[in-house]
Amino acid sequence: MELNLKDRIAVVTGAASGIGEAIARALAAEGCKLCIVDRDRNAAEKTAASLRAKSIALDVGDADAVASAFEKIAAKHGHIDILVNAAGLLSTGPVADLPAKEWERVSQVNLAGIVYCVKAAIPAMKQRHSGRIINIASVSAERGGGSVGNTLYAATKAGVVALTKGLARELGPDKITVNAIAPAIVNTAMTHKLLTDEALKRILARIPLGRLASLSDIADLAVFLASDRASFITGATIPVDGGILTT
Repeated sequence: MELNLKDRIAVVTGAASGIGEAIARALAAEGCKLCIVDRDRNAAEKTAASLRAKSIALDVGDADAVASAFEKIAAKHGHIDILVNAAGLLSTGPVADLPAKEWERVSQVNLAGIVYCVKAAIPAMKQRHSGRIINIASVSAERGGGSVGNTLYAATKAGVVALTKGLARELGPDKITVNAIAPAIVNTAMTHKLLTDEALKRILARIPLGRLASLSDIADLAVFLASDRASFITGATIPVDGGILTT
């Protein structure tokens, strides 16, 4: 299937590792020109170098820094075609045991960070009357918590789902689509320490397909949603969960 993504300008946040990196690599393989965004400067530079891409060290929870960074990206390339919001933080443990600042820490990146990045990208997309925005949500949004993420994490991801629907409605007239991908647990650096043998056995017992999601499972869908093949899909949150939401 020809996706016609060659030379599209794509900005991927949280792209130095995990899901964000996998999506960035998949987009690069389709010919996109990548901007790797991550708060870890060294990791971002390393990933960008391997893809012959540009990197920006950025905390997406800092609204002013996001606005400045996106202005520079738009000025350099003239526009932005694709925005993937993959930056995220995991939170674990019961809400009663967590300090109040844990909510601020997680929501500032997982939810506010998407708002800031979308707001910053909209002008560069509207000028060409087209664009693709892809947000990384989670099946925990529907369950009120996931296999490792807690209630606070789930609440931020539920916010991503609602934000995706609302943005799709607002930006549709400008031919900008907004969709979300909701993975179940993926074995990444963020979750690896939590996936003990016992935890993994418990999680796999709940997944009808009997395995964890691979990074390519997520990245392949993101690439499709970024393409013209998905031009009539917007406001959707698509689970990539091996059927866990059916149990």
